[in-house]
Amino acid sequence: MTGGTPFKARLRGDTPLHGFFIGIPSPATVELAGYSGFDFVIIDTEHGAAGLETLEHLLRAAAASGIAALVRVPRGNADDILHVLDAGADGILVPHVTGAVVASRIAQHAYYPPLGRRGISTLSRAARHGAGDAAAVLREQAARTAVIVMIEDREALSEVGAIARVEGIDAVFVGPNDLAASMGHLGNAAHPEVTEAVAKIRQELQAIPGGPAFATIARAAPQARELHAQGARMICFNTTYILANALRTLRSDLHA
Repeated sequence: MTGGTPFKARLRGDTPLHGFFIGIPSPATVELAGYSGFDFVIIDTEHGAAGLETLEHLLRAAAASGIAALVRVPRGNADDILHVLDAGADGILVPHVTGAVVASRIAQHAYYPPLGRRGISTLSRAARHGAGDAAAVLREQAARTAVIVMIEDREALSEVGAIARVEGIDAVFVGPNDLAASMGHLGNAAHPEVTEAVAKIRQELQAIPGGPAFATIARAAPQARELHAQGARMICFNTTYILANALRTLRSDLHA
């Protein structure tokens, strides 16, 4: 529900988009990201504590600070997707997508007809609670709703091309930690077998003309720059990791 060029459209550009997972449900953290000039936040309802009522406040904070707000849902089912999009999220991030059938089902849940089968409410927050031209708001949703799927399972590696070709998928986000665990390398996302798998996913996505953006996570700016040089268009940091690391560093410095 942010103004300007929709995040969905910006994913198609060459400029890298940088943002944060928001695991601690704090509207102030969302505002800090927005006022600091970042491009997006991903409110994490898979691993984070935000419920639907809290989610609305986080989305309002995003709108107030001019940053796009996506939501990582726990599952790709119709209810989870409908609730966060009706709350006004700019898009969804769906974990553990293992094939084109699953990706197609997610797209069906995310879009109104004729692209999908999302249930219609003209009184939701996304529809401005019925104020204004509800029909126009509904028409705009397909152009504003970003649908991003996560590849983080070994069985998805042979399905990357099929997933990426599903109509309505805007980006494929690689989750290296879960992927590493699925490949037998728990806690070691830097294992050569994992990094090779991630590189192959990226190359396969980049070989599809006009295909979805390659997205993934970074720990710090040097890694983000390297990922962009490799063609990543959406790069996500984690506010909890950054805060925890800063606190550990400060404590270490105090006791040095």
